[in-house]
Amino acid sequence: MAVTKKRPILLTRLITGLATRLFHIWFSTCRVNIIGQEVHRRYFLGNEKAVGATWHKGAIFLVWFFRKLRPMVMVSKSEDGDLIAGFAERLGAIPARGSSSRGGRDALKKMLDYLKKTPDAKVATVMDGPRGPRLVAKKGMILLAMFSGVPLIPVVVSANPAITFTKAWDRTIIPLPFSKVTILYGKPWSVPRRMSEDQLEDFRFEVETTLNRMLAEADRDTGYAIDV
Repeated sequence: MAVTKKRPILLTRLITGLATRLFHIWFSTCRVNIIGQEVHRRYFLGNEKAVGATWHKGAIFLVWFFRKLRPMVMVSKSEDGDLIAGFAERLGAIPARGSSSRGGRDALKKMLDYLKKTPDAKVATVMDGPRGPRLVAKKGMILLAMFSGVPLIPVVVSANPAITFTKAWDRTIIPLPFSKVTILYGKPWSVPRRMSEDQLEDFRFEVETTLNRMLAEADRDTGYAIDV
């Protein structure tokens, strides 16, 4: 069995520190267009609690954009997750380490407690993380919204021009300096407190379909043309 060397902690801190400074300067130059201003004002500028649902590919910009809200975000316990968690924490977010494949139950419990105890709590994760399949929703945030009674808010991001990591499973995008960035909100879902397995699957599919439709709309708004 091959032995994989774990990245040294000091190196992880160095990388996340440099990346945080770079992206903060970089992203601050972007021109952000928000579609769904009413949702943005009510749930993200206001004091109402929210469970955010998005796709992995745009998560880096969204963590930066929502940094001042001190959101709790689920981040996988992988080595790549160490970098993302460090980046998120330096920006002011609160990482909850776990995913559908490892530690997800503990992370969801931590997020549920945060929602219950924090008056204006915002929590979020990527619906297709941590390893995909790309643009296929998992059920974690739906269950969190169900158990907490907090609305599930769909949100996507697109940018043009942008760097696309085409070899990454999620095709991560990084907006280039001075690019147009569109953040698009969908209609909040009030998740039923009780659902059968079939109903939960139907709801999961609705979330997935809605997020993909929204992503296509956001891409049209920015002119992002790379295959998604």
